[in-house]
Amino acid sequence: MRKGLLLAVFVGMPCAASCVVSSFDVDPPSGAAGSDSTPGGAADGGKASGGKPSAGTTSGGATTGGTAGRPSAGAGTAGSATPPGDAGADGDTGSSGAAGAGNQPLSPFRVGFSEFHDSAGGNDNASASLTDATFSKPAGTLPGDFMFVFFGSDHSLENMAANQLALSGWKLQDQHTEIGKDGQATYLIYKTAGATEPESIVFAGINSPGNMNGVQGLLSVYRNVNATAPINAYKTSQFATGSSTLAEVDTATPAITTTVDNCLLIAGLSPDTAIDAPVIKTWPAGFDQDLVSVINPENPYPYGWANIYSGERRLAKAGTVPASAFTWDMTYGGMEYYGGTTFVIALSP
Repeated sequence: MRKGLLLAVFVGMPCAASCVVSSFDVDPPSGAAGSDSTPGGAADGGKASGGKPSAGTTSGGATTGGTAGRPSAGAGTAGSATPPGDAGADGDTGSSGAAGAGNQPLSPFRVGFSEFHDSAGGNDNASASLTDATFSKPAGTLPGDFMFVFFGSDHSLENMAANQLALSGWKLQDQHTEIGKDGQATYLIYKTAGATEPESIVFAGINSPGNMNGVQGLLSVYRNVNATAPINAYKTSQFATGSSTLAEVDTATPAITTTVDNCLLIAGLSPDTAIDAPVIKTWPAGFDQDLVSVINPENPYPYGWANIYSGERRLAKAGTVPASAFTWDMTYGGMEYYGGTTFVIALSP
């Protein structure tokens, strides 16, 4: 039998045969804005006082420092028989105020996601029917956003080498093929969105007519990701064997250590299983945001083996997130689990 897997992110709706599903997220919560500036006051007794610095303000996510206080002229005291006093000396220039907090989260956040389904669409178990994988560009994607693709497939896909992906601007983070007793593949790919990203994002020739391995894919778009060094840390685990007797399976995720604050962590699962649509009962500890299951409908014909899962969490302070697990239900489809791949990746702000 054959199977396949794909990458993106949140709870997605299953789709029969081959299709594309797109979604987008709400705006991130606003941060605290800087306080209003205080103008310089008039001088007392012919002496000037320096203006107080203003707090920073924010505009469109960018933070600017506060305006320096303006010096005030001193007012001389008039005498009944004397000429007016000289103007007081200029006050000292106020220093710039502290930067405001900004109106976006400090850590990266997901803008939206899109799914690709082509499993149980061909004429063999877990087979595909399309040679290309096509994603709809998530609504709200802007130049400079971080685009992350997670593919899961039966056995392997074609044209996924680093040099082949580079031709269209993509970078290969990792790939694993023929993992588990039957053979499962996982591919993680990313790029920075350009000025003119097309509405349809195509990975051409991933299946040739003689191959046609079932595949699922997830394309997720993130903002506030470091453009120079987007990935702060990455860990993965592979499992060569599984179980055919348990009703529930725990598939472990690796521990990961970040080195900068405010990373966004993504945990993924690509299982090698004959079960059409496994249901995650418990996600890895702390990964409770933007949960996505890219799965087959129940009981497709032929069997659809390729399924992938993704969940997120934010880590305010750099440090180690311990190993955890995806716990999933095997009661539907014959309890056949042959191994698979998990990963955790940390996106740097």
